[in-house]
Amino acid sequence: MADQNLGKIGTMLHLNIEALTILSSLFVRDYKDVDGTQLINVSSCGGYTIVPTAVTYCAAKFYASTFTEGLAWELKETGAKMKAKVLAPAATKTEFGMIANNVSEYDYDKSFGTYHTDKQMAGFLLELYDSGNVVGMVDRESFSFRLADPLFPYAGNSSHNQQRM
Repeated sequence: MADQNLGKIGTMLHLNIEALTILSSLFVRDYKDVDGTQLINVSSCGGYTIVPTAVTYCAAKFYASTFTEGLAWELKETGAKMKAKVLAPAATKTEFGMIANNVSEYDYDKSFGTYHTDKQMAGFLLELYDSGNVVGMVDRESFSFRLADPLFPYAGNSSHNQQRM
């Protein structure tokens, strides 16, 4: 943490939290009652576990995961036609490695024992899209892809919730 570039952290938080929230909210506002509409936000397997040297990234992706899972619950409870889903990839060979590490070349073979290609990840995205599940996640250890119902607990029926006015 001590050596992180604060400007880069700010940009990452703006993208993964602020932009995701604002754009998702606008999309839901306009399309929540349109048959077949899906909002799929991209998180990371780091949005479900804490990865060494990536605490800030994981925290931002935890937000993306919990926000999207919570949105999925709210859409379901209000009877909206839209479905919200979250894709949580692991290492995927894209330009992300160069941007995240601020380098002009990035060798995924040297940096990771296993990773997916962008084509494989697109296939996982389509699998999530075609499913009735909320979460499409790559397991960090096996690199297998699995579909799941929301993973975070939801207190929708708790008597301790704030009452709607």
